[in-house]
Amino acid sequence: MPEEETHYFDRSRRSPKRPFPSDYAYKRYFDLKRAGDVKAVGEKTPVYMHLPSAINRISHLKDVKIIVVLRDPVERAWSHWKYWKRDPDKFLSILEELKDIKSKPSRKNVLRRGFYDEHMTRIKALFPSNRLLTLIAERVWADPVSHYNQIFKFLGVSQIAGDPKVVGPKPKKRNVSPVPGGSKAKAKLSAEARGTLQRIYHPHNRILFDLLGYSISEWGSPQMGKVGTRT
Repeated sequence: MPEEETHYFDRSRRSPKRPFPSDYAYKRYFDLKRAGDVKAVGEKTPVYMHLPSAINRISHLKDVKIIVVLRDPVERAWSHWKYWKRDPDKFLSILEELKDIKSKPSRKNVLRRGFYDEHMTRIKALFPSNRLLTLIAERVWADPVSHYNQIFKFLGVSQIAGDPKVVGPKPKKRNVSPVPGGSKAKAKLSAEARGTLQRIYHPHNRILFDLLGYSISEWGSPQMGKVGTRT
């Protein structure tokens, strides 16, 4: 799997700012002669999940399987805001503006990308269960070996031993913004902003849980803190 995101399915041929990768360049990522004699190859580009055009294009590839990893939408929105704006102090003040999703492009919308119920409804309509695997990021981090083996089984490749060292440590957090004065300390999400985000995502999470068939207690809820919203 290439380390970088390829963005093959989400870039437009008409956009001079985001040139469409050539078919040859994309195929090169999956050249078995370069990758070795392997049973499965793939790529990772998270934005595919949020763009109907990208998911539609991928769905036409008959042998392709898709793995979706869902992260707490509150933490995802906070990380996204820091990535795009680099100004954590203004996050709470712009939440009301960001809620007006009709006025924001979907690619840059901090909130809408966490409306997983909308994205998963679209994905599940295009991919049958034998071509779709959904994982929860917090659970993968907590128990990487069993989840990696679940992925390998889904892909039809050999599983790994039960030693956590085989898969390495939890990935380092990204999009950590500096605070005034040049300090490298991590910018923290305020309790007020967290509560606002939880209330925004609560109805979407409930629909998502119905789609998945289980709740995700790790994400918490605005009413009950870090506990599940349903049993």
